[in-house]
Amino acid sequence: MFDIRTPFSALGIMTLLAVSGLFSGCKQDSPRRYTEIAFKSKGSPMTALDIPIHITWTVPGGWIEQPGGDPLRVASFLAPDPSYTDSADMDPKALDVSVVQLGGDAGGVEANITRWMRQAKIPPSPDMTQNIAAHAESLSVVSGQRGIIVDFTGLLAGDMTRTTSIIGAIVQGNGYTVFVKAMGDRDRLMTLRSQILDFCRSVSIVEEKK
Repeated sequence: MFDIRTPFSALGIMTLLAVSGLFSGCKQDSPRRYTEIAFKSKGSPMTALDIPIHITWTVPGGWIEQPGGDPLRVASFLAPDPSYTDSADMDPKALDVSVVQLGGDAGGVEANITRWMRQAKIPPSPDMTQNIAAHAESLSVVSGQRGIIVDFTGLLAGDMTRTTSIIGAIVQGNGYTVFVKAMGDRDRLMTLRSQILDFCRSVSIVEEKK
């Protein structure tokens, strides 16, 4: 029989504190603004920036910032369905949202559309890639740079059992390219499409003076 007088072990107390911190960290009250400073890379020519840039954005309420790990990512977020915002449970279909910066034109718009199509297991072809680039929705970010919105939710993967898709933005500037990509379940992408587009439009890219 359990004795209520039995004290918790130190390990038990630490475990309870960790679980409590995890649940409290999942809750977001209102949109927050983060700032990331991008320094000129000393890596490959693809990642090196001709001009260092500062990138800021406004995060939709409920999105959860993720720790770093990918050196190409400026930031990473999980975007859950709004119904999970006030829940201790994590959305199993939360989207992976990334902000990435690369130097120059990063290989060009069409090459990056093809790369994203492969990530979503959508069979690319030159004609399809050109058509997507030519008819992509235009985008203007807060700082004035223009780009395009890439939306694959209307395309089917080669493996019909897969539902992974992508909605993102490609913005090219003076010696750099910034990518915002939301990847995950197609239905969840369509549900959160307005949040994703608002996030893309909220990006501000400020070039540092040499």
